Amino acid sequence: MQTLFNFLKSLSSPKNAAANAINVPADVDDYIERVVEGIDSKLRLVPDYKRKLRDVVALSLIHIDQLVNRIPGPINVSRKSFVSDPGVRAYFATPAVLQETFSHATEVNSYFAEQSHYFMHDCCALLCANMEEKTVMGTELKGNMLQHDIVQKTINLFDYKVIAPAPRDDEVRHGIKNCIFDGLITYALQHIACIKTKRRDLQNEHRILHTKLRTRQAQGNGLSTMLHEASRMVEESAAIKAQLAADEKKLNEMLDHKDVFSFYLNEVCKIFATPEQFIHLNADRFKLTDMRIKVSDNSPQSANTVSFSEIEIINVLKRIVAIIHYQRDDMAGFNEDQQLTV
Repeated sequence: MQTLFNFLKSLSSPKNAAANAINVPADVDDYIERVVEGIDSKLRLVPDYKRKLRDVVALSLIHIDQLVNRIPGPINVSRKSFVSDPGVRAYFATPAVLQETFSHATEVNSYFAEQSHYFMHDCCALLCANMEEKTVMGTELKGNMLQHDIVQKTINLFDYKVIAPAPRDDEVRHGIKNCIFDGLITYALQHIACIKTKRRDLQNEHRILHTKLRTRQAQGNGLSTMLHEASRMVEESAAIKAQLAADEKKLNEMLDHKDVFSFYLNEVCKIFATPEQFIHLNADRFKLTDMRIKVSDNSPQSANTVSFSEIEIINVLKRIVAIIHYQRDDMAGFNEDQQLTV
């Protein structure tokens, strides 16, 4: 399989001189087209749009690559590992939950059903889930006394998905990188849609204010100027003019280029030039009992230290993720009637 990165060509801009040693994907042009097609195909009307996007898209891919390489795994998921590995039990509360997760893993089942994979015994895949922390009332042994109604925190995972199966974990990681990149495109699309909405609202307000101003001015040329309310009309006209000036300023800031698509492209470039502001890999570390109760580091209760990795794309997604190694035969014999003792 073609490696994800090749050497980055030297950048002529002094601003980017420090990036000369960074690697860039060989297929960066393909990713550029994904960006344009995913946001607005009319961005292709901007002169040199590929050149303007190339370096910033490369920076985003490099950042994503670094994050994905930090995702733990592959973690062996099997009947034996559920018993022996607290990390596996941290992801799956019970054997039944583990069995149900894989029995409903559509992509994994389809993967093994393919003719080219029919005789394969295992695969790697991405496990993702949502996490919640809940406050419950429980019991706790303190000294020789069992105390009731103790406030406790539990960590629960739910809405499991097992996706992107592949023979090796590096291929799974490649699939994750593409998914995260598409998530960044979604964020940029939301940003551009918000700008378009604000621009449209400002233009509508601008037209309404102009109409009001013309009406006030017409009224001011009549007999009403001789009446007591003339001063109020002057004040209202001044307020309208001030609001018009403010709207014009905002529109000029949003459209500092005559070509609106050049403005949109610049906004997209700003996002892809700073991917670390929008894409995060958060690390959560807990001490959990086998009942999934969160305890302090100095707690006398029997507990295991577990870690979760969470991919977050601002305003797009937040999911616990891990790369797992799945034993087909082992899981095929894993049914709800089996009793596993931890």
